[in-house]
Amino acid sequence: MATFGLENKKNNPLEELYAKIARDDLQETDENRKQSLAQMREWIAKHPLIRKCRTDSVFLLRFLRMRKFSVPRAQETLERYLAMRQTFPQWFAKLDPDRKDMKQLLDDHMFQFWGRDSRGRTVIMARHKNFNLDRFNSVQMARNMFLFLETLADDEETQIGGYVVVLDYADISMQLLALWSLTEVRNAIECVNKSLPMRIKEVHVAGFPKLAVMIGDLAISCLSQKLKERLFCHKSMEDATKHLEVSMLTTDYPGGTQDPEELKRKFIKRAQDKRQELLLLDEMEIDATRYKSLWHQTTDGSIESGVAGSFKKLNVD
Repeated sequence: MATFGLENKKNNPLEELYAKIARDDLQETDENRKQSLAQMREWIAKHPLIRKCRTDSVFLLRFLRMRKFSVPRAQETLERYLAMRQTFPQWFAKLDPDRKDMKQLLDDHMFQFWGRDSRGRTVIMARHKNFNLDRFNSVQMARNMFLFLETLADDEETQIGGYVVVLDYADISMQLLALWSLTEVRNAIECVNKSLPMRIKEVHVAGFPKLAVMIGDLAISCLSQKLKERLFCHKSMEDATKHLEVSMLTTDYPGGTQDPEELKRKFIKRAQDKRQELLLLDEMEIDATRYKSLWHQTTDGSIESGVAGSFKKLNVD
């Protein structure tokens, strides 16, 4: 089986904050990191279904850190990650920041990297009104989102500190919510639940339309119990920002100080700097046949029983 690796260019020691989080929260030590990486590489080399996979430390640490150095669980997540990429090539293939549509979507700045808060968490947000419905579809939105996440995924600060996710639905049309089929909603959430190596610490949803409660019910029903406990719904971004650090906010929100245009320029450069690494992801390969049952392939437009009312049960500010 062929493998390929990318040099880990980050040789600086982790900052004290992240070293403490890694040690206390993730049970990460020099010894178990070395042993776990060796086990992951040996397992990949012998895996009957994995044909090609990154084996560099920073990539494998995505999965080990997400699973707090449980090697079997990290291996399971890596399998699902590789199968996910091949099952949904329309979402994950050719994550190229120089593609015409991706360049425009990055410039529209729907997905935003706000930086890291005082607890070391990576704060990201989606401002849905920035999405251009006249030019783009759900597949392009998803590809833009996964390009955004992959651009951040190799940062050790992101892997260790985890994410705070802010979703701003203010001033959107129902047409935007109708962009995604119910199958796409289920599959995307399943990807985040079990296949993407992301440590999500909090999710703040602001201004979700009451008329779209059915979609909200479906989305929440697909979340893991842990994510449901970390989900907070707010009537508006003004309410949501009370739960965020002021230093994180951009100037287009009350009290914000960060220039969104400057954040956008920095992120676009970051994505372009990682372009070759992003494109190399397409070289990874697994026999995904065994994993087809993990995702919904069709839908009749109905919502499973037991979903109704779950969205309304969440605490709202």
